[in-house]
Amino acid sequence: MLEAKKLEFSVGSRALLSDFDMKFERGKIYALVGHNGSGKSTLLKLLAQQQKATGGEILLKNKSVSQWSEKQFAQNIAYLPQHLPSTDSLSGKDLISFGRYPWHGLLGRLGSKDKDLIQQAMELTDTEMYAERMVDTLSGGERQRVWLAMLLAQRTQYLLLDEPLSALDIAHQIDILVLIKRLAKELNLGVLIVIHDINMAARFCDHIVALHSGKLIACGSVDEVFNEHKLNEIYGIKMLINKHSAGYPVAMPC
Repeated sequence: MLEAKKLEFSVGSRALLSDFDMKFERGKIYALVGHNGSGKSTLLKLLAQQQKATGGEILLKNKSVSQWSEKQFAQNIAYLPQHLPSTDSLSGKDLISFGRYPWHGLLGRLGSKDKDLIQQAMELTDTEMYAERMVDTLSGGERQRVWLAMLLAQRTQYLLLDEPLSALDIAHQIDILVLIKRLAKELNLGVLIVIHDINMAARFCDHIVALHSGKLIACGSVDEVFNEHKLNEIYGIKMLINKHSAGYPVAMPC
């Protein structure tokens, strides 16, 4: 269980996140939604220990993350930032192999178990054909799959993904979300994903977590949150919800 208790983050007198309480379970996908500057990425960075909270605490397996070493934490939580690091001169397999770093160190030799897990990660994400390709030569959707494979090779219990769809066209967005949904169920992963498209969130995620001005304003299953009243509260505009022919709801501003 990953849990935030009274979590806060301020810069000077400005509160970017206030009094945030929530438990995140494995096997479920949580969509973090809200307007720009609402605190979505701030929350994800705090949970990923990329920033230090100015108040409250984060618990992992009922123990404060302050009691976990960086290595132990990275064996449980994998984080994909919005702005990805450079991959100059790295092949797909090289990048995926970095997922084993928390288990053996940067200079540690890969053992047979590591190699097996790297191979499994490539198979799960259909990235075997990119193993010898330079990552920088891949398309946006192909790169995202390779990065996801790296996180899977890390063998954590949670994936924290900050806007993994932002540079992708609609076809690749759906492709990545289908993959994430399948992996969450097959591997019993807790997935937290910052996503701007509320319709994508409703279609592929289990829970919607809505923030506004750094505060939690709505949280629950898609059925509980994806309604006209709540969406108006989240986005500040009137929304109408219609049923798509494929069977899932679609919200449109009016």
